[in-house]
Amino acid sequence: MKESGGTLKGERTPTGEVASFDGGLVEVATGAWAWIQPNGGLGESNAGLIVGAGESLLIDTLWDARLTETMLAATEPVTAAAGAPIRTLLNTHGDGDHWYGNGLLSPDVEIVASDAAIEQMRTEPPSMLTRLAPVGTAAGLVGRVPLFPGGSQLRGLAAFGSALDAYEFGDLHPRMPVRGFSGSRGLEIGGRRVEVIEVGPAHTTGDAIAWLADARVVFAGDIVFNGVTPIMWAGPAANWIAALERIELLEPDVVVGGHGPVTGIEEVRTLRDYWSWLAEGVGAAPGEDPAELAERLVRSNEFKTAPWGRWRNPERTLVNVARIAATEAGAPCEVGTVERIRLIAGMGALAERLRG
Repeated sequence: MKESGGTLKGERTPTGEVASFDGGLVEVATGAWAWIQPNGGLGESNAGLIVGAGESLLIDTLWDARLTETMLAATEPVTAAAGAPIRTLLNTHGDGDHWYGNGLLSPDVEIVASDAAIEQMRTEPPSMLTRLAPVGTAAGLVGRVPLFPGGSQLRGLAAFGSALDAYEFGDLHPRMPVRGFSGSRGLEIGGRRVEVIEVGPAHTTGDAIAWLADARVVFAGDIVFNGVTPIMWAGPAANWIAALERIELLEPDVVVGGHGPVTGIEEVRTLRDYWSWLAEGVGAAPGEDPAELAERLVRSNEFKTAPWGRWRNPERTLVNVARIAATEAGAPCEVGTVERIRLIAGMGALAERLRG
């Protein structure tokens, strides 16, 4: 696979960590490219490019203008050499790290997303994150007070706010999709058929994947995380498992996930096994506090010896446990702002305990 631009292994990522794998523009098949961001953590999302005859499809933009501009600068020589400018953009779901950069594209680019993703985008603009910044700062100050009740949760919320400092949301004016769909729809991109399949709610309420059959490549959005613990903001887990099984049935040669390196079908199967294992663990402990259950599971030998025991960000298990329990009890798949903040704080507190 050819690589171009981006952060290389050993260099510093935008969040200040050392990259554990190469990033940049990677040709994964003829006329199919992936933009990869190490280390696949918060805001370190991937994107895709499909080049056809006279036009190209971009799959997702990034979390801020700087990241999106870097990606577009890397793709420009590819599309220019092929005489195939980007004419269509697919947003795989409604999380900001996959659409906040939409405004950097030419106004004549048509933007497509599922109807459910569009609804999420309307309620979660960049200003939502800028409003969280002072909350995180205040939480950090209070959380440092010795013996303050809930101090670890407050420090967890502050850690999330600090992580957001690596990105610039203030001057973002992302464009909303103009074409929605539900179920599935085909896109004709310069003579190449791209099948877009709605598989949510799972990671979010409006997840979709893109299947390029002529190259046997699937762009899976955040249905696939590689080397980093996935996070379920919607659910139920059964839907996520079904989405992974849908990918398996396609029998792709290459899987471009939303976070982490390009992978193949084996990682899809490992993710399916993770969700099955976690759902079974939650089902076997009805009524147990999600934070306590998540910590117990993460500290178990079964977790440590499984493939997911080597993934980054095991604290995300808390969110996954909470959402599995909630959806199994009949709660809606949408997560409100207050609940999301509570879960973020809990994640940070669990990360602190795991480090200790």
